[in-house]
Amino acid sequence: MQKFAILLVLACAACTTRANGPAVNQPAPPALDSPGGSASPGTLGQIQAMIGTAECTSDSQCQVLPIGAKACGGPAGYLAWSNAKTDAGPLQALAERHHAEQQSSNLASGRISDCRVLTPPAAACRANTCQLTAGGLTR
Repeated sequence: MQKFAILLVLACAACTTRANGPAVNQPAPPALDSPGGSASPGTLGQIQAMIGTAECTSDSQCQVLPIGAKACGGPAGYLAWSNAKTDAGPLQALAERHHAEQQSSNLASGRISDCRVLTPPAAACRANTCQLTAGGLTR
């Protein structure tokens, strides 16, 4: 029975791995706020609305926000935002609420994730918009 449980966990983990490699600089997947997802339907939308277009004039205005919660721990993704247009306090409070909602839902549902650690990307101002980058390169 123990071998069967291990095989089942490995099979589930394999199903959650994407064929195109890790999404280092991708925001939380849409399923996070979908019906049956792990957060209330409005929190991620409120965060995205607060960030807006993340307008910037320099790299120093661009910040990275960890978003969501994977079942194994850590953020589900990252969003770029601009401190020139968005107040950090309320944004951080919404991100923390979203994280707590996801953690709670993950625990209640027994959800598992691929346990892959997402490396925090950097953010840079490109075409007057904060964008996530990996290794200093814009994606």
